[in-house]
Amino acid sequence: MNPKVKTAVFVLKKKGIIVYPTETSYGIGCKISDTKSVKKIREIKGNREKPFIVLVSGKEMAKKIGEINGKAEKLMEKFMPGPLTIVVQAKNIPKEVCGKTIAIRISSNEIANEIVKTLEEPLISTSANLSDEKPIFSFKKAVEVFGKKVDFILNAGELEETEPSTIYSIPEKKALRKGKISEKEIEKVLEGKN
Repeated sequence: MNPKVKTAVFVLKKKGIIVYPTETSYGIGCKISDTKSVKKIREIKGNREKPFIVLVSGKEMAKKIGEINGKAEKLMEKFMPGPLTIVVQAKNIPKEVCGKTIAIRISSNEIANEIVKTLEEPLISTSANLSDEKPIFSFKKAVEVFGKKVDFILNAGELEETEPSTIYSIPEKKALRKGKISEKEIEKVLEGKN
């Protein structure tokens, strides 16, 4: 196992907050069950009210926290791991994390994915930036902004600047955020044309 991943998981299990790489930018997170740290992340980001995206290792983990119906399964099989986040009805989730729905993604970043698999629990994933600031793509900048605010920053060097993930809501049948995967591509899969 990557020693950095080992440290990240150790910190998370001790109810710590980490900054880590995702396929889009550096992210900030904690265990989904660690409501104290969830609240702290909101404070660190500037009392961010929006629901968090949650990283899972696969379909089985996703089913523990969300209603994964046939449509959700189709999208997970076609686009995950990758830059698609799906919004489904939530279940067994602390209210500090989200409301009635939850946004789920399987990260295509190897480090992020290994952290979730090793942790064996969903991981909060919100971009490591302060509210209204740009996402962070470099380890140096992550340390500058979050060095004194979190428990561990995983050094993945410079990340390639990419678009954020597409967020598609299954209950609302629409994209809530445009990203790498177009709404047309998603609709084709849901209609069974792909």
